[in-house]
Amino acid sequence: MRGHAVVFSGSGLFSLWSYLSVPQTWDTLTWLYICIVAFTVGGLIVASERWHGAFTGDSDMSKPQASHSRSTPRVGGLAVVAGSLAGLLVLGPSNMTLTWLWPVLFIAAMPVFVAGLLEDITKEVGAGKRLIAAFVSAAIAWWLLGGISRVGISGIDWLLAIWPISLFVTVVSVGGVTHALNIVDGMNGLAGMVATLMALSIGLVALQVQDIPIFLIAAALASATMGFLVWNFPFGRVFLGDGGAYFLGFMLASLAVQLVVRNPAVSPFYALAVVFYPVFETLFSIWRRRFKRGTPVDQPDALHLHQLVFRRLVRVTFSRDSRHAVPALCNAMASPYLWVLTLIGLVPATLWWHDPVILCISMAVFAAVYIWIYTRLVSWRRPAWLLLPSLGRHGRNKH
Repeated sequence: MRGHAVVFSGSGLFSLWSYLSVPQTWDTLTWLYICIVAFTVGGLIVASERWHGAFTGDSDMSKPQASHSRSTPRVGGLAVVAGSLAGLLVLGPSNMTLTWLWPVLFIAAMPVFVAGLLEDITKEVGAGKRLIAAFVSAAIAWWLLGGISRVGISGIDWLLAIWPISLFVTVVSVGGVTHALNIVDGMNGLAGMVATLMALSIGLVALQVQDIPIFLIAAALASATMGFLVWNFPFGRVFLGDGGAYFLGFMLASLAVQLVVRNPAVSPFYALAVVFYPVFETLFSIWRRRFKRGTPVDQPDALHLHQLVFRRLVRVTFSRDSRHAVPALCNAMASPYLWVLTLIGLVPATLWWHDPVILCISMAVFAAVYIWIYTRLVSWRRPAWLLLPSLGRHGRNKH
């Protein structure tokens, strides 16, 4: 019954595995099927690059945020959408709630997905227009499904009971998270794996409160993204693109909100904790651009944490000159650093999804670790234990 938590105590993981092993409306082949569909669409994109690469390729290697050395198709989001859609078409008929929930979410996601896809193809849809599209998608989801109505603080909850306030908070929050995931899409396997980890967290929490539709949608997203990642990590044969990043960002934000709306046992702080990495990256970037550097907040730069990790922990192992001199794997080697950082906040959130105190502590710990790493890297005081083995301590203070 939705809204009642399943407590896995004593045997712990064995109990969770036993629950997953009970015949349900899904099986292992379903997730493999979703992966295969996404993998196949990704393969078709790569194989047909000669015909569409002039339009879909990310060929501007002079951008501050660029870290690749060859034109690469940036429409990998099509693979994620195709895999998710195919899987949910199979899963939907066997679950009444899922039958109407996933089409609503897909319909709501279309404005921001299409805006991102058009940017991937035309390169002429500005960040402002894409953000507006994210707000439109969030507003559609609020209208059809409801939105943020509680945060666990009585005075604020009273305000959120007023629908215009709930609409505004939901649109800004969901739209903001949608845009934020695109900001961390800068290295092979980074945004895709981060999105997969977040989807798995949402799925596991949904399973524990027996919200099977949310679990199935989250698991379908994770499976489809894994199918796409085969082509994206480590060699970057296709990029997620704005369309894919916006689609995943919107779906994850909406699932986190709906998980809280549909299940009173889940703390509202979980919805923030599960997407905290891209949210904090965005807020931190706004702060450093506006107040530290005095530049417009929407002006691209090469000072995101994943870019510093790439340049000052990974690339220096191979080359001191330029990104064009490094091996293809160099880009991908930066991503695992950020996967581990994501798990610092995500693991506690997944385990203590009902405890607002622990959730707030996990976000504070993540922020502290992020800031510590960032300040060390930006000042070239990189910790020796974070360097790749070929540099070790001897490369600690070298530029």
